[in-house]
Amino acid sequence: MAWFRRRTPDTPAPTESDAPAPSRELVPMVSGQSLERTERALKMLATQSAQLHGHVVQLEHRVDALSDALLDRMDVPSNGDLLEARMHSARVAAELSRLEVNLAARLDAVRDELRAVQGQDGAIDLRELTPNDTGWTPAR
Repeated sequence: MAWFRRRTPDTPAPTESDAPAPSRELVPMVSGQSLERTERALKMLATQSAQLHGHVVQLEHRVDALSDALLDRMDVPSNGDLLEARMHSARVAAELSRLEVNLAARLDAVRDELRAVQGQDGAIDLRELTPNDTGWTPAR
């Protein structure tokens, strides 16, 4: 294998008195059988590089498709989400109806007490009728 300097079209051929320029590169000049082997190796590397590039592009497309599919699934509510919302609204409705029954019972009790006291002096002491769980305390 011989080594020669690469010439560019704008530079003249070097003479013996010229010092080698730092911008010129040494290029191996291959001949004969080693040239064929080198060309075959380069073609093989180029082919493998193209195949790898194709595989990488294919994987990128698959990852993009999977991420798009996952994002689409996240945006749409599922049957589980609908069932959870219905269960929550049923719990809220049950709690409200329980409170309504509780309040109706308390109002009936107060109404009965008022009817019983109406014949007296007209002043009603609500301290006994007020449950302790309301947080209300009478002023002293």
